[in-house]
Amino acid sequence: MKLFLFFYICAIDYIYYLKPQEPHFKMKTKLILLAFLLPCSFLFAQNYYMSAPEGFGAAATGGGNATPVTVTTLAELTAKLKLTTPQVILVSGTINCTYTSLQVNDKTIIGLPGARLVNLDQTAAGSGILSLKPASNNIIIRNLIFEGPGAYDVDGRDNLTSEATNLWVDHCEFQDGMDGNFDNKGAADNVTVSWCKFIYLKAPKAGGSGGADDHRFSDLVGSSKTDAPSDGHYSITFKNCYWAEGCRERMPRARNAELHILNCYYNTSVSGSLAIGLGGGSNNTTCYVEGTDFAKIGTPFKNYVSTDGGTIGIAFSDCLNAPADSGTSVTKPSYTYSVLPIGNVAGFVSNATCGAGATLQVTAQGVVSTSCNNLGLNDNVNNLELKYYPSVINRLLNIDFSSSDNGLAEVDLYSSNGAKVYSHTKNIAPDEKLQLNIGNLSKGIYICKVQIENKSKTFKLVKN
Repeated sequence: MKLFLFFYICAIDYIYYLKPQEPHFKMKTKLILLAFLLPCSFLFAQNYYMSAPEGFGAAATGGGNATPVTVTTLAELTAKLKLTTPQVILVSGTINCTYTSLQVNDKTIIGLPGARLVNLDQTAAGSGILSLKPASNNIIIRNLIFEGPGAYDVDGRDNLTSEATNLWVDHCEFQDGMDGNFDNKGAADNVTVSWCKFIYLKAPKAGGSGGADDHRFSDLVGSSKTDAPSDGHYSITFKNCYWAEGCRERMPRARNAELHILNCYYNTSVSGSLAIGLGGGSNNTTCYVEGTDFAKIGTPFKNYVSTDGGTIGIAFSDCLNAPADSGTSVTKPSYTYSVLPIGNVAGFVSNATCGAGATLQVTAQGVVSTSCNNLGLNDNVNNLELKYYPSVINRLLNIDFSSSDNGLAEVDLYSSNGAKVYSHTKNIAPDEKLQLNIGNLSKGIYICKVQIENKSKTFKLVKN
C-alpha cells in the first residue's frame, strides 16, 4: 500500500505541475482525483475481518482444512478436543461448562453466531471454563463468548487459561471471569489476541480470601515474577482489543514478557482503573504500545519493578491520552502487520455489530466472514453532525457545526500511516463555523477526526 501511495502522490504532483498555467485544468484534475479516490478507498480503510493472524501468534494454523464438525454439548466438545488429529470444531448454542483442562493440539474452535461457553460456579474448585495445558500447540479460537460468574477473589480460575504455544484468539468476548477473563502463563508463548472484548457486566463479590473486594482483573501474563516460558519471554500481540466497562485492572498485567499492544481501545469508568501493569520478573519485560486510544481509564500504566524485580521498558507511539515512555528503550516489532489510523480506533473497535467481540458471521459449513469488510473512513461512527469543505485543500479547511452541538471540539489530522500531524481545540457554540489553516502541511492524503465529548466524525481530505 505504501508503494502504491508513493506512486499515486507522485502522479498527482505531476498532473498538478505539468500545466500550472491552466486553472481549468487544475479544477478538472481535482474532479478526476476525487473520482479516483472513491474506488480506491479500500486502501485507507480498516478490515474488520482477519483471514489469518498477525503478530507473535502468526504461525497458528489450527485444524487447517479439516472438515468442520458441529458440537452442542460439553461432552462433544471435549471429545473433539482430545483427538490427536487436526479438527475444525463449530460450537452451536450455549454450552454449560464445568472446568475443563486439556492438552490440545492442531485445533480450530469457531463459535457459530451467538455461541457461548458458560460456567456460573463461583466456588474456587468449580470455577473456570477452559484451560489449555502445557504442550498444547497450534490452536485457533474464534467468535465465542466466554461467560463466567463474576469476579471473586478466592484464587479461582479464569474463563480461559492458556499454557499453549502458537495460539490465535480472535473475535471473542470474555465476560465476568471469576479470577480473570483470559490469562497466559507457564509454557504459553507466541500468542495473538485480536478483536477481543473484555468486559464485566456483574458486580464483583466482596470478601474473598485473596483480599481484593473488587477483583475485576481481566488479563494476566505470567503468574509470578519467576513464571516464564522456555525462551524466557511471553511473546504476545494484542491487536484491536477492547477493554470495556467494568474492567478494573490487568489490561494486561505482565512479567517476563515482550508485548505489542496495537490499535486497542480502553473505555471503563471503574474508579481506580489501571490499564497496563508491567513488572520485570526474572527476565525483564518490554511493551510497545501503538495506535492505542486510552479514552477512559484511571491510570494507563503502572511500573511493578519494585515488587517483581528486573527491568521494564514501555513505549507509546501514535496513541491518544498516553503517558510518557518509561524504562529501557523499546523498538517496534519486526514482523509485518497492518495499522488502523488512531482517529478510527474508538469507532471501529467499539462497534457493537462489527468490532471487538463475537461479531463474525459463520455459516453451518464453517465459512467465516463479516458483513463489515473494508469500512471506509467516512463512517460517521458517533453521529457528530457537521459539514466540511473543500475535500481538496490548498490552505483552509472549513468546518460548519450543527445547531445541536456545542462544547470543546478537538480537530486532529493524521497522515496515511496514522501519525498525528495537526491538532486544534476550541469551545464551539451552536452553528459555529470553524476555519483552520493547514497550509504548512505537505501534499498528500489525510484523515481528519472531529470530536465533541463522546461524538465524533472522521473523514478523508486531500492537501495539494
